[in-house]
Amino acid sequence: MGIIGPHVYHYLHHPLLSSAEAMLYYALEHLVYTGAISFDHNRVHLGHGEHHIVERLFLHRAADPAALPAPEAAALSLIPEGRAFSLSDLRHQIKRTYPHDQYKAYKAGIMAEHLKSQGLLSSPHTASSEGSRAYRQVHHLLNQVEHDEDQLLKDPAELQHRLNELGSNVVLLHHSLLAKLHDQPHLDERMKTMLILQTFLDSGGYYHEKMMG
Repeated sequence: MGIIGPHVYHYLHHPLLSSAEAMLYYALEHLVYTGAISFDHNRVHLGHGEHHIVERLFLHRAADPAALPAPEAAALSLIPEGRAFSLSDLRHQIKRTYPHDQYKAYKAGIMAEHLKSQGLLSSPHTASSEGSRAYRQVHHLLNQVEHDEDQLLKDPAELQHRLNELGSNVVLLHHSLLAKLHDQPHLDERMKTMLILQTFLDSGGYYHEKMMG
């Protein structure tokens, strides 16, 4: 097994109290990293005016959900096949799929069953020894990047190397560092897109909706 993704890390961080909604969002960001969700940034006219042009992020399903682990398949299925999905589209689809914030089925059903099958949970509320080891691996990498923050921000090549080690777990870095990463001109487009998606979802889907949705 390779390094776990942020949706798995979040569950293992506190199997009892971890948020199912956050797991779903992390799964979507993980899919951007793996390429199962592709993206493009298009400049579009807002409303009927010719002069108000904004850049919007559009997401596309780029893999077959049937080929993915169940938690990722459920997240990818939020994006229809063959259609460019804006962030606003995604927010509305999440609300339709999980009305009234009913995310429990995602954690208690899809996530728990998958993690138990992978040997990462011994019960829905208890990480196994393998789960604890996988959690500590990511936790160590996160702590090292945060510890070396000042040095890494001055060295774009080393920063990108260390972020690549984290993979999709970049989204788990502390918020102040993530804000600085947003402004890094050399950060690759995939990670920039993950951060845009995270900002949008973490705000409840309303942050800069006119600009990004």
